[in-house]
Amino acid sequence: MLTQSQYENYKLVCRLEHMKALYSSIKAICFSDFGTLHASEDGILITVEQGKSIQATLCIAPAFFAEFKVDGTPSFSVKINVLAECLSLFGLSDCSIKILYKGEGAPLLLLLEPHDDDQVSTECSIKTTNVEEQIDYDLDANSSSLNTIFMRGPDLSNIFHELDKAADEFEFTISPLKPHFKITTLGVMQAESSVEVAKSSDMVILFNCRATTVARYKSQQIKLTNKAMQVASKVAIKTDGSGLLEMHFMMQCDDQEELYVRFFITPLLEVDGN
Repeated sequence: MLTQSQYENYKLVCRLEHMKALYSSIKAICFSDFGTLHASEDGILITVEQGKSIQATLCIAPAFFAEFKVDGTPSFSVKINVLAECLSLFGLSDCSIKILYKGEGAPLLLLLEPHDDDQVSTECSIKTTNVEEQIDYDLDANSSSLNTIFMRGPDLSNIFHELDKAADEFEFTISPLKPHFKITTLGVMQAESSVEVAKSSDMVILFNCRATTVARYKSQQIKLTNKAMQVASKVAIKTDGSGLLEMHFMMQCDDQEELYVRFFITPLLEVDGN
């Protein structure tokens, strides 16, 4: 194990007493080979992409960690599934973890210690690679068509569980008029099913709609949010006239600071009838 004086040579040092929420959030974005980690005084971002149609970023504030030190703005890529596997080495046992990175070309080090056995610990060294350029998605906060909905995570998860799992596409309609929020699935032979949520529903925490928006997305892309949705306490849904979909999945465990996973999903180019 590294000594305290050796820690001072690292660009990134952070420690967690409980890693359950971190592990769940990493698993929620394991849909691509590599994840890119960016660290700064504002915290840590871990981003994965699939083609040019979906991007997910795990956003972790410094306050989430029991200890957080960063020198500069180090960034690197790692195999995201390898990272998840290392975090699960002790199975369901609650562990503390220390994360260290020395600089360009150096491996990412994970030091895990289970709370139920102080005689056992493990050190993982994960190869890092240089960062590849990523797409910079963003919704215009000043757009006249920007719509935002906050919903309770378990309620939204139940809605998607009830929808047609064989659907080819999902259509999201957000409107100041009833039904306010509507999710429609299109399956084989264009068969449709839908769920409507009124802005007055107990499922809805906040409803801010400037203009009616309708957009469709590939079901495979929406389904990639399932793991994040299943563990989210709250979900934010944002979109505008461009159809770009932004979803935030807020997660919290025990007395830790909240962290969230942000998804951007690009729409299908055309919606029949629009």
